[in-house]
Amino acid sequence: MLLDNIEKITINDIIENLRERMHLLAVSYGLSHPQVLEASQLLDHEISKYYHQLRNH
Repeated sequence: MLLDNIEKITINDIIENLRERMHLLAVSYGLSHPQVLEASQLLDHEISKYYHQLRNH
């Protein structure tokens, strides 16, 4: 159970860091810049992993 909580915290941290990175890139380059789109895809991937883990526990 403790390991599950640590894992969820880590995923939450990753998601938050990616969200902040995407936001900063969007402010700097605009929403359609390739770096922003890549950051968005990475964020989507991590959110999907997070929800998948929630469903399996």
